[in-house]
Amino acid sequence: MKTLTLIPPSKFSKNVARDLVYGCWCKGKRIAGIQFPPVSQLMVTTVLKENGHDAHLLDAAGLQYSLDQIKEQVGREQYGACIVLTSTMTVQEDADILNELKQVNPGMKTIVTGSQPTFMPHATLARKGIDFVALREQEYILRDLIAALDQGGDAFKKVLGVGFRDENGQDVINPYAPLIKDLDELPIADRTMLPQDIDYFNPIIKRMPFTTMFTTRGCTAKCTYCSSPPFYGEKVRFRTAEKVLAEMEYCQNLGYKEIFFRDELFTASKKRVLEICVGIKERKLDLTWICSSRVNNVDPEMLKAMKEASCHLIRFGVESGVQEILDNVRKDITVEETRQAFQWCHEYKIDTHAHCMIGSPGETQETIDTSLRFIKEIDPTVITFGITTPYPGTALFDEVAAVHPEIGDGSQMDLSRLHTDSFFNQFFTDLSNDELSRNIRHIYRSFYFRPGYLFKWLRRINSWEEFKRVTMAGANVFDFAFNRGD
Repeated sequence: MKTLTLIPPSKFSKNVARDLVYGCWCKGKRIAGIQFPPVSQLMVTTVLKENGHDAHLLDAAGLQYSLDQIKEQVGREQYGACIVLTSTMTVQEDADILNELKQVNPGMKTIVTGSQPTFMPHATLARKGIDFVALREQEYILRDLIAALDQGGDAFKKVLGVGFRDENGQDVINPYAPLIKDLDELPIADRTMLPQDIDYFNPIIKRMPFTTMFTTRGCTAKCTYCSSPPFYGEKVRFRTAEKVLAEMEYCQNLGYKEIFFRDELFTASKKRVLEICVGIKERKLDLTWICSSRVNNVDPEMLKAMKEASCHLIRFGVESGVQEILDNVRKDITVEETRQAFQWCHEYKIDTHAHCMIGSPGETQETIDTSLRFIKEIDPTVITFGITTPYPGTALFDEVAAVHPEIGDGSQMDLSRLHTDSFFNQFFTDLSNDELSRNIRHIYRSFYFRPGYLFKWLRRINSWEEFKRVTMAGANVFDFAFNRGD
């Protein structure tokens, strides 16, 4: 079956990352307008191609296509199916786009995947333009669903992990499919399918061009604001070091210079991290890289090995500098563990990105002020502050829905402000939405626009390309920090 994997444009921002099960990016404001290559969707397309399907990928967001341009291609190519990875932030506009595409290709089956369809399948199917939902891990479910649709008849009704409407218009949600036990079974995503004229961007990248990789799935943590464990499982599944190294080598051969590992917990296995670091040096890979970790998952031995293997930045979920707030969101770390992890990174000259939140249960103006002082003390290279948001699939969402059923599937929230401005925080804190928004902007002004911080960044710039990236990021953050608009 001729199949299109579509990354639609977004009215919120061209830089919406729909594959984040812990929430979408902040409309490009607080993190300086990133644009990731769509490797999650690319993996689906690769799996379909390897199973004999005529599969194509269109990064309409990256190419900045208009709806008319997408409709022209869909009408011309007459795909049998169109797959879109959607999110709470974009589900309605994604459905609207799919409905428009059906006008030029009425026989095309539309399938949406991601966290929103997984946790809210009935509400997702209720949206005009959507024929199927795929729940949780998408690669094998979509492989089986496309094969069943290609076969014809009622074969699709037996595919696990799929939801649809029957002949009477009633929703049918099949049981979950088993999670993929051996991630090494998945192929290396065929990055030659990516458009060559898109400048994918992230301001923390050191060398261009860059690509992203996923090497683990699942998380053992119980953070109340994150839907990763119910989506990917409460145990971490790993690709082996050998498989990771093989993909890194493949990327280098394609001309990439940096890898952004987007795993929630790249450092979950110290043994595997050390094996990857040894392999990078043995294979003489000329790749810098970035990864994410919990603060209590690193130690000096690991950090030394990572630095020697060209890791230049680690992203940590700091969340708060107040132990009570950390405990309230079940983060299962201590303030002292955070302080120690950042101290070690400074010692080994590894840059750090601190992800933080305000507006969590128990938050006050005093705890926000304490967190800001703590962030300045641990001195990360960059920060991202968000406002705690109850996404479907999270414990926080369930807590709100139990008291306020009007939250529905989450789409009743003001999606144009989602994760960019504050809302629903009256359920967690006495601070008003306006107070939370003012605090976010104050934090960004107070942290990023210190003379010493700015001078440090100017000193580290060593190329014209880096100067342009840093300037673009700085202008974006300045616009957010010094303006009241969202």
